[in-house]
Amino acid sequence: MKRANEVLVGVVVLVAVALVVVGSLWISQQRFGGVLLQEARFRTIGGLQVGDPMLLRGVRIGRVEAVSLGTGNWVNVELRIAGEPPELPERPVAIIFSATLFGDWSVQILSQDALPDDPEVNRQVLEAVRAGPDRWPGATLPDVGQLTAQAGRIAGDIAVISGRVQDAFDATSARRLRSAFLDFSQLSRSLATIAAQQQATLGRIGGNLDTGTASLARSAAAIERAASRADSASDRTQLQSILSNTDTMARELRRAATDLRGITGAASAQQEAIARIIARSDSIFARVQAGEGTLGRLTRDTTLYHESIEAVRSLRDLLLDIRQNPRRYFQFSVF
Repeated sequence: MKRANEVLVGVVVLVAVALVVVGSLWISQQRFGGVLLQEARFRTIGGLQVGDPMLLRGVRIGRVEAVSLGTGNWVNVELRIAGEPPELPERPVAIIFSATLFGDWSVQILSQDALPDDPEVNRQVLEAVRAGPDRWPGATLPDVGQLTAQAGRIAGDIAVISGRVQDAFDATSARRLRSAFLDFSQLSRSLATIAAQQQATLGRIGGNLDTGTASLARSAAAIERAASRADSASDRTQLQSILSNTDTMARELRRAATDLRGITGAASAQQEAIARIIARSDSIFARVQAGEGTLGRLTRDTTLYHESIEAVRSLRDLLLDIRQNPRRYFQFSVF
């Protein structure tokens, strides 16, 4: 009986161990079959440790097998894919992120075409790609602690700004702001009044523009009528008459030019004679001016002038005496 109890206890222990192993395997999502090892390159891995899960579209496909320092300040992470290898992206990228608030980290496999819109992540991936194609490029997202600290600093800055705004916005500032709003309201009313006053002026300007437009339209119509009249008046017969008159005028102008050239030639031929006449005239005028000859003496001697005046006076007295006493000078007899 005692031996049977021992056998029963041993069987129970073996079953419990088997259940623990199966449960552990189920919880860790281990896959049996082939094993695929792949390395990824990171600048920093945060709190990632050996044994942390490796995810593809949120499903665990493996775990972190090893972590080591590489050349060029890189961190090499060896990833172990257990079981049947899944269909990986064409250009895989390993992203390390904080999975929980308790310090659990994971590695997510993404495609380079589906990276998060984060400049820092894109910079890390691009730098890892440039390092070489022998390993997957990788990037690390900030953990929850860093985000919380950053949020705390931002909250502190906002609190400081709020305090400064509260200190600056006191009762005096409120009164000034209210006064500014009142001034703005008065300015708005003034602008509305000015706009109403200018509305009539704008109406008159619009009327003047309409009148000017109508005048321009009438002028354009008059110009069009004048052009049509000129077009209708310039028929073939009138054009021929105009051209014939133009030819006649041109012939007359050529004839006048010929006559003018003849006159010019004759004047050129008589140029010497005219010059001699001018020279003699100058000589005569010079002698007259010098008082030589009869004309010169007449221009310089006033005796002839006075005697002429006396003769005119005597003749006038004689005519007056004849008119008053004709019998003294004339005698008439019939028989």
